[in-house]
Amino acid sequence: MKALYFLFLICISTTLFAQNNAKIEKILSDYYKMDRENIHLHLNKNTYLSNETIWFKGYVIEKKESKLNFETTNVYVRLLDNDMKELNSQLVYATNGTILGHQILNKNMTSGNYFLHVYTNYMNNFEEDESTLIPIQILNINEKITENSDYNVSNYTIDIAYEGGKLISNIDNTIGIRITNCKGEGVKMATIEVVNSNNQILNTFATNDEGYGKFILNNTQNEIYTIRVNEEGKLLEKKLDLPETTGITLSINNYANDTKTAVSIKTNSETLKNSSNNSYSILIQKNNQANIIDFKLDSTTKDFYIEKNNLFEGINIIRLLNQNLESVSERIIYYNSDANKIEISTEKKRDSLLIKGKLINKIGNLSISVLPVSTNNNSKNNSIIENIGIKNYLNIENFNANYYFKEFNKKKNYELDLVLIHNKSNKYLWNSILNNPPIEKHTFDVGVTIEGKINQTITNKAKSKLKLYSSSGISEYLEINDKNEFAFNNVLAIDSSYFYFSLMKNDEKYQELNIYSTITNNKKRFQKNIQPKNFTCNLFSISPSESNFEFPKTYEVVELDAIDIEEIKKQKLENNGNYYNSVFTRGYKIRDEDYSTFRDVLSFIQSHGYDVFREGTGVIITSRMARSFNGTASPAIILDNMPISDFSTLTNMSLQDIDEIYINKHGFGMGNDGINGSIRIYTKKEYAQKANTNIKSKALIVKNGFLEVKDYKNPNYQEYTSNSFKNHGTIDWIPNIYTNENGEFEFTIPTLKQDKIQLNIQGIDNYGNLYEKSLEVNINE
Repeated sequence: MKALYFLFLICISTTLFAQNNAKIEKILSDYYKMDRENIHLHLNKNTYLSNETIWFKGYVIEKKESKLNFETTNVYVRLLDNDMKELNSQLVYATNGTILGHQILNKNMTSGNYFLHVYTNYMNNFEEDESTLIPIQILNINEKITENSDYNVSNYTIDIAYEGGKLISNIDNTIGIRITNCKGEGVKMATIEVVNSNNQILNTFATNDEGYGKFILNNTQNEIYTIRVNEEGKLLEKKLDLPETTGITLSINNYANDTKTAVSIKTNSETLKNSSNNSYSILIQKNNQANIIDFKLDSTTKDFYIEKNNLFEGINIIRLLNQNLESVSERIIYYNSDANKIEISTEKKRDSLLIKGKLINKIGNLSISVLPVSTNNNSKNNSIIENIGIKNYLNIENFNANYYFKEFNKKKNYELDLVLIHNKSNKYLWNSILNNPPIEKHTFDVGVTIEGKINQTITNKAKSKLKLYSSSGISEYLEINDKNEFAFNNVLAIDSSYFYFSLMKNDEKYQELNIYSTITNNKKRFQKNIQPKNFTCNLFSISPSESNFEFPKTYEVVELDAIDIEEIKKQKLENNGNYYNSVFTRGYKIRDEDYSTFRDVLSFIQSHGYDVFREGTGVIITSRMARSFNGTASPAIILDNMPISDFSTLTNMSLQDIDEIYINKHGFGMGNDGINGSIRIYTKKEYAQKANTNIKSKALIVKNGFLEVKDYKNPNYQEYTSNSFKNHGTIDWIPNIYTNENGEFEFTIPTLKQDKIQLNIQGIDNYGNLYEKSLEVNINE
């Protein structure tokens, strides 16, 4: 935990202040004692066709340190529809604070709005929602889609926010305004009027491109004021609340001065006269870190200047506390030291583009999305700065991080402050921080658990152990308890992979085994209701007829004229891909000619890269390219998904009874058990039913295990110059870019016949600084 600093801008040394400051330190320490994870998913794009795949990289941040959390392993990624119904859930393995994954879409999905929801089980411990919800759009290529564009004034909404949280009479109040359409998008208005109860115009102001604006209501009277908008010949009005007769509020200017932040405490004479307590503290807080200013309120206005180096990077919550540590007024500001910049240069190389970048004096971990420049699939609503730096502290809708941070300057700082006026720190309520520190009720999961029971009598448990092993190199042993129950904890179990159990005596003899096993700790639910804001108009009008959009075509579907074809069918391998890392394996479908050539299984193995020796009734099989240092040269042999240690089982096994054989000579993906390769044998069904082979190991196929990481594959487009590709196509996705010790990195991307491309770079450095840069690159310059 970082130290708690105290700023005494006014030198007051009282017992009350000292006691309260010590209380605040303990309160924040207790509330943020447990690690809080936040996760950002960088997507390869934000609008997908129903026949595409979502690709993502996740950055798992520990909130207090604002750095990658290397402790996290179990992360859940869910695909939800617009009604928050779960369509798919994946368990994804986090390593070194990041996750990689993909989500294959169902081609029959209806066009509309969807969400990716990402969380960990540990997040269930907290009152606040620490999960991340990312909106995406999916377009069905077979549906007729009409986008709604009816955003007239009758669909507009005016939201009002009072700086500091209150509208108080007889002081100057700052009021923030946002105007949005029915999609929740901000609306720019040139002339907005403020009128009093006598219909007199007191002020006029405008909103910016994001729909935000503000005005000052000088010497606010005890009457109803109205915001009035005349647009398209229609009148839109919104009344302010009746001002409170007493109260204290915070007013902050964080954008005018580059080195100082101005803080003004405002109240009226009625409040000052009747207040029996005038001891207050300004708390500047981010997570467990805080700075405190103690002062006496002895006038209706109290002004301070805070050096910006006493602010925290990113979101700062400013609270005005009374002597009972109750929050009187709150304000949120954003501080950016402007140190997190990415330098980019480009160099064309034939049909590709070399991109060179640098983080100044930082070591970074980045991901890159590359799209056509005219695409609608940008990162407008999915920035790492937005999700980790902003949304993980505030409840905020439709925040366009790219608008504010693409070229962050004094003007954008002012406009960002308009956004923050509208947001109290309602994600972290001060009363909860004071009174309800979280209690750990949900586990910090690491891997999954494989548990079960041995359903047989074991005569000598002291000399027996249960072995769990897999083709990925896992090998563990457990003592057998009195109830014959077992639990292998913290296992990295890849979905659809196989694990095997063997009952060992004296660490060498395989015993008969009758066992029940299952996988647990792999389906932890998120226990809070998540409900994004519902808009007042539909984004799409959809009918199940031929699409009116032009979508890019791929080579997956080829239309042929009706012709007669004489086909020689190649028999399909049935078990290919049914186990982890099968890509390194060559499969053989056993045919009649194989039987006539080799006759039995051992002869087939001997002719495909292995030596076979018979010693009495035993059989030894060794690799001709042994790579083990422990003296063995034998491959791992699996018969009908069961590993066998006694190779004599294969003696006189006829090829007529074999369906398929898979040989992995190099042992890639097999771990230590298969360092000299592996041979998988699948018998014909009728043989498997009647065979009485002496297989003593038992297999468990992993269901709902960790998502297998796959390399990105771009859709196989038929062409790259049409508007359909420029609007909906993708160029590249590079999820893992690491800088050298000087912060330098480079990568090459295909240009795919584009004149311009759009890069979106996101990531984090070793200090916890966040990076997001979107830029257009002119290929021909």
